[in-house]
Amino acid sequence: MSAYDELYLADAMAELACFFDFAVNDYGAEGSEVAELFAMSGVGREFGHGNPRVLGGLSGVELFWELSHELGYGDARGTEPRFRFGRTADYWAGWVIARAQWELGVTFGELFLAVPYDAVVSLYHPYHEADESKFVQLAARRVERERLSGPTRLAALRREAGLSQQELAFRAKVSLRSIQMYEQRKKDVNHAQAATVASLAAVLGCRMEDLLEVRIDPALLAQIA
Repeated sequence: MSAYDELYLADAMAELACFFDFAVNDYGAEGSEVAELFAMSGVGREFGHGNPRVLGGLSGVELFWELSHELGYGDARGTEPRFRFGRTADYWAGWVIARAQWELGVTFGELFLAVPYDAVVSLYHPYHEADESKFVQLAARRVERERLSGPTRLAALRREAGLSQQELAFRAKVSLRSIQMYEQRKKDVNHAQAATVASLAAVLGCRMEDLLEVRIDPALLAQIA
């Protein structure tokens, strides 16, 4: 399930490519640190959800400026982008990261947990000469492996909110047993009643979609050993 309408994909890929290229090669930030901040930021979440204001309304440089302003990450507006004859590894990394996040429908946090930013950059040779779908296939398998070994989105968001399973059950008026089974993957939260998911999301302060588990297309998983 794609993260947003394909209409915005080309702009998203170019924007995130310029974002990381500028952040690392002009501003001098650490790519892994910027990736972590982007994944946790409001502007990063808006980008991942396909907010047109972010995807179509900002350049990559402006996206970094907005991130810096939101998180107090230095005074990035004093840095101007420099002209480069070729594409850098960081540009390529932003390009394929945007494509993978869109195609897999995961959050940037989930993507970077499975494929850390430095690992993406290390794949520049020889992946930059191949179609970006090759990276997406690799990311799909790693995301799936992380999904099966890590906590569910419900469990992760509940812990971020500082709630026990019992507290969440009481506030959301959902049975404790159901929450336990969703978090243990013995019941599929993706098939839960909309009212149940809405109630959990309201207590956790997130969107209903944020609680749904990632479903990677089996065809992608079959294309890479």
